[in-house]
Amino acid sequence: MSSLNISGVFNLGKQCVNGQSLVLRSMSATAQPKLQENMKPKTAIVMMNMGGPTSTDKVGEYLHRIMTDRDMIQLPVQSRLGPWIAQRRTSEVQKKYQEIGGGSPILKWTNMQGELLCKKLDQMSPETAPHKHYVAFRYADPLTEVTLEQIEEEGAERTVLFSQYPQYSCATSGSSFNVIHRFYKNRKFPEKSKWSVIDRWSTHPLLVKTFAERIKEELKEFPEKLRKDVIILFSAHSLPLKAVNRGDPYPSEVGATVQLVMEELKYCNPYNLVWQSKVGPLPWLGPFTDEALKGYKEQGKNNFILVPIAFVNEHIETLHEMDIEYCHDLGKELKIDKIRRAKAPNDHPLFIEALADIVVTHLKSDQRVTPKFLNRCPHCVNQNCADTKNWFNKICKLN
Repeated sequence: MSSLNISGVFNLGKQCVNGQSLVLRSMSATAQPKLQENMKPKTAIVMMNMGGPTSTDKVGEYLHRIMTDRDMIQLPVQSRLGPWIAQRRTSEVQKKYQEIGGGSPILKWTNMQGELLCKKLDQMSPETAPHKHYVAFRYADPLTEVTLEQIEEEGAERTVLFSQYPQYSCATSGSSFNVIHRFYKNRKFPEKSKWSVIDRWSTHPLLVKTFAERIKEELKEFPEKLRKDVIILFSAHSLPLKAVNRGDPYPSEVGATVQLVMEELKYCNPYNLVWQSKVGPLPWLGPFTDEALKGYKEQGKNNFILVPIAFVNEHIETLHEMDIEYCHDLGKELKIDKIRRAKAPNDHPLFIEALADIVVTHLKSDQRVTPKFLNRCPHCVNQNCADTKNWFNKICKLN
């Protein structure tokens, strides 16, 4: 499969947009929050995402894991070329992580979201309490394999695998589910634990309202006489066209989110869906965010809001690519009057309510895995994908 989030490897930096500063402090977060260390959970909520290095000394191993994962990126002679590219890029990437405080904030945000989520779940669903969140990152600590071992040790009766990508793609969500299947290939599955999957949630009403509120916050920063002319650019990580043509559902699911957000906003402004983070020479899904800004500027447009429609928390692609490359550097180069970036959902109260509603609805449902998740892309040739979906179909029927 092709890369979806690989550009975070190459495009990193600091943030300073229109006087806004989101400089991140150096983080030494542990894999799971200390407040929950001694809790024996009844229900484990596994929050799955790509992850990011929390310090510069972890950048090398982070890049190595990405470059050797064929679900994320396919290279010729990958076992040799992947590590070589990772080693070659490490120093450059370390310097750029330094510019945002020495590490990625994604673990901090995910833990915060998980803690707030579980507090709500304990109130909303006492019959499945206590709930405990676990972070399962694909390429950075806490790694998915380590988290699965911890869940086994702590003996949760119910395990909910909760993808933190609202819109499903084979390269992101798919890779995370594949690694769980590989973990249990040569290991006994804990059959006494009931497992289920939340694989996508791109059209949840409260997720939609969260993005709408984030946009409203930024619209207020524009003079009232200009406000209705501000162009809202929903920016999501692009995808190689060969993945789109294979049938990857990601583009249509991102588009569905965008349409519902604009419906919530009563189509108050002009808008478009654009794509960022293209890597390499192959054709990717466009139009690209930077080229869209250039095109609109040529049309005489001068006021914009960028919306990270496929990201639920701040990380290197929001803090650098959107804030520095587009809002600051490109905005200055093009002499754009005003360009702002809507915050990711982060810890917005509506977003925490969205997470809680998604999980509670899932816990009360008899459907532990959706038919959509079990169905492959029409032109899928990845045997790992087929094996993973067959395995989940089996284990979600246990107990």
